[in-house]
Order: sequence, then C-alpha cells, then structure tokens
Amino acid sequence: MKKIMLASAIAFMCLSSNAFAEDDGYGNDIPPARTEGTVDDGYGNKLPANNEPEYKSYEDARASSGSSASTDAPVFNIGFHLGFGFGNLLSYPSYPLYTEYMGKKEDWTNYSFDVGGIFKYRVNNLLMVVPEVNLGFGIMTRETESGRDWFFGDYKVSENRAFINVNVPVMARFTPIKYLYLEAGARLNFNFTTVHTQDITDKDGNPYEVCFAGECKKLSDELEEWKVSSFIPSAVAGIGASFKYKNREFDVGIRFTWDLTGLEKDDKVDFFDPSEGKYLEDENGEKIVLKNNTKWMSFQFVLNYYLF
Repeated sequence: MKKIMLASAIAFMCLSSNAFAEDDGYGNDIPPARTEGTVDDGYGNKLPANNEPEYKSYEDARASSGSSASTDAPVFNIGFHLGFGFGNLLSYPSYPLYTEYMGKKEDWTNYSFDVGGIFKYRVNNLLMVVPEVNLGFGIMTRETESGRDWFFGDYKVSENRAFINVNVPVMARFTPIKYLYLEAGARLNFNFTTVHTQDITDKDGNPYEVCFAGECKKLSDELEEWKVSSFIPSAVAGIGASFKYKNREFDVGIRFTWDLTGLEKDDKVDFFDPSEGKYLEDENGEKIVLKNNTKWMSFQFVLNYYLF
C-alpha cells in the first residue's frame, strides 16, 4: 500500500509541473528564463554579460564597434565653396623669340579664385560624391623692368591677363579615418570672357609710342584681344578635414587642379613688328610662327561651409 501511495504522489507532482508549463502555441515547452550572464537563453543564443551592452539590432552592434566599414543612411548636404591660391603656367614656351616678346615664365605671377556652391551626397561612411558649381578667375600679371625686354629696350612693360569661367568639379571623396578626407575627380571649365591690359612706358612713365608712315600711336592702344579656349577639361586632387562648429559643418583643405588641354584658343603665335609695319620673317622670308601649348594649373586653399 505504501508503495502504491508513493508512486501516486510522484505521478501527481509530474502532472502538476506539466500543467503549469508554458508552450509556444505548437505544443513545445518554452524553457524557463535564464539569468543575465549565463551561457545562452536556452536556444543557443548567448546572453550579454553584465559588462556588455545589449543591442536592439545587429546594425547597432556593428556601428558601436567603431568600424569604418559601418554604413549610415545616405545624407545630402548643400553649402558654399571658396577656393583661393596661386596659378602656374605649364608647358610655357621657351623659345628665345617668344620670351623676348611675351616675357619669361618666371616673369608672370598667377592667382586663382573660385566661389560657388557645393553639394555633398554621402554614399556610406567611406565614400561621398561631391559636385560643385563655381565662378572661377585665373589672373596673370607681369612687369618687365627697364633693359630686360629686347623689343621695348629701355621701356617698362606692365601686363595683366585674366580669364573668367564657370567650372563644375565632380569628385569622389574618401574618408579613411574620422575627420580626414581625400578627394579626386574631374573638372569641366567653360571659359566665357577674358580681360587683357598692357601699359608700356619709358623710365619717366610716359606712354611708349610707335610711329609708322607719319602716324604715331600708343602701343598699348594696339593691343589685341586675348582669346582662350571656351572648354577645357581638368583633373583635380586634394586633401582636407571636416569638422563641426556651433552645429555647422565645415571643410578645410588644399586642392590641385591642372588643365588637360592648352589655354590659348589659337596655339600658333606670330610676331608683328610695329616699327616695320609687318610680321617678323625668317631667313627664307616666311612669317615666323611658334606653337604655344601653355596649360593652366592651380593650387588652392579650400573652405566649404554647409547650410544643412
């Protein structure tokens, strides 16, 4: 009798335990909850220890790791662009006749300016596409002191040239580490006007005049219009840093731009001698024509300010 009563009690306890057990709706018992820091939750998933943060999603965990490969939702920014610096004349002719008339490369001081708008599209934490639309200025100036110029002799030449364009750089910007960026791309230059002035004076500042056939004219008044190519493609590369100040985003950096084609619209140069009233000729009596394939290059300091 005692054995029968003991077996009945054990069976009752088992039935009571199963009666209060929860299932998942498919007849499968749900295991009891484990305490935090145990090996798993009963399904093979490790629970975080006390010193480990608990994440709501895999993306949160990946982002918190500080990996540069983590991705954000694409972000679009718009702002103002300013570039200012110096220019350089690549492939400048070195013919003695050309430098005597037009000056040596080292005689020219060159400046470069850009102002416009910038647009930034963030693809992910590593890559951004950054186009700009700018109004650009290239300025060239030289002063030839007395006795340095073969054609004008003891006279001083002060010459200024400038070209104005709308330029559209499109760059890929890489951010290998926080704050730092590297950029490279192409720029399309649409030159639409030029400015060209020249003053030729003697040592006392009097205008230099050329007399031919009884008529005297100021040589500065006989200056021809300077014409440049209307379209020039360029390559662009730069480095910089991005930061925030008073909740506004800024970029500061440096940038190199170099033209891939010549600046001059007509790359052939001839030389007119006003004292003789004709173009210079070689020993065979043919007009002297030289090739000018000068290309523009600029080095700029860059500042970008983003509105949003």
